[in-house]
Amino acid sequence: MQYWDNVTRSFRIAWRHKYLWLIALFSGEGGAGFNSSFNQGTGSRTGTPSTAQIQQQVTTWVSEHVGLIVFLIVLWVVLAVAFFILAAVCEGATVRAAAEHDAERPFGLGWAWRSGVATMWVIIRFRLLLLALILPVVLILAGLVFGAVASIANNSGGASVGFVLLGILLGLASIPYFIYLFFLDRFGSRAVILEQLGARAAIVRAHRLLFKRLGRALLVWLLAVAVSIVVGILFACVAALIAVPFALIGVALFASGSAAVVQLIVVGVLILLPIVLIVQGFLTAQGSTYWTLAFRRIELEPPTPSYYQPVQPAPPPPPQVTS
Repeated sequence: MQYWDNVTRSFRIAWRHKYLWLIALFSGEGGAGFNSSFNQGTGSRTGTPSTAQIQQQVTTWVSEHVGLIVFLIVLWVVLAVAFFILAAVCEGATVRAAAEHDAERPFGLGWAWRSGVATMWVIIRFRLLLLALILPVVLILAGLVFGAVASIANNSGGASVGFVLLGILLGLASIPYFIYLFFLDRFGSRAVILEQLGARAAIVRAHRLLFKRLGRALLVWLLAVAVSIVVGILFACVAALIAVPFALIGVALFASGSAAVVQLIVVGVLILLPIVLIVQGFLTAQGSTYWTLAFRRIELEPPTPSYYQPVQPAPPPPPQVTS
């Protein structure tokens, strides 16, 4: 396998076919987190409220806004299901499009979308199976964390130390397991889309492929990690060059007490957010294409499914013998 060729070719394909940026952004394969926290310090004029008062206020607010809470929960569930289905369609579209462009066959957004719709339900079942494999470990870790917090709150020193140690050991032991599930996700999803396998058969195919070509798979993964680190550093430097002037102007306006700092924040978000989304879409498309190329090349003699075989014209009918 030409490992570096997979990297350069994935960048070329993602750059030439920019519609991949859009569908890859919603495919769910890229890791994009937007975490925000707002810490507000307010001076208390009447003293710090007690725990009982806080609980009473929370209970009162919840009882007065039950309808709003139920509506928000239902809305969140509907949006989560909608984006889960959209991600399944976009993953099928992105992987199929990357494979077609790798084979240098004409392909476009419409064909990619129809391909994603065709494999949508299989991808959904595949992701639910992966979720079933992930969930027990996550629940156990969450239980240990909850037990440690409860022990600390109850001043149970020995129990809290035990929970913390068990959590650390399980967390360390789960790292190889999560890496294994990562390979199942990358190889199995491509087995569904490119080899037309079912969800369970795709997981079996990914498991066998991983351990059959373990050295190659690990090299592919390590190279992907190295490339993502380098690209992330470059992107952070460029983003800093863009964001630092806004930050300096904002600090100056805030120090002078000007109300224009709010407008500056709005303008900065309107400028930076589209740039971040575009770059994230490109990098996600490149990463998805990279794993598609690796999946197609990871075996010395990969099986060639009928999906990749060009359609041969029917042979001409035999000549008619006339007397």
